[in-house]
Amino acid sequence: MLRLIGSHYHFRRAVPVVLQACLGKTEISLSLQTDSKFLARQRAAALYARTGEVFHKARTMQGRF
Repeated sequence: MLRLIGSHYHFRRAVPVVLQACLGKTEISLSLQTDSKFLARQRAAALYARTGEVFHKARTMQGRF
C-alpha cells in the first residue's frame, strides 16, 4: 500500500483481476507528495477508500452491459 521511493511516499493498490480489462490497469500507483510517514498514511487511507468505491462502481457497471 505505501512505498517509499526516493524521499517521497507513494500509494499502490492492485486492481482486481476481474476489473483489469475494464479499467485498463493492473495497479493504481500515485505519489502522495510527502516525506512524512504520518501524512502519507492519512492520504493512503483516503485513496484506499476512494479506489474501493471505484472498484465497486466498476463491478456494478459490468453487469449492465
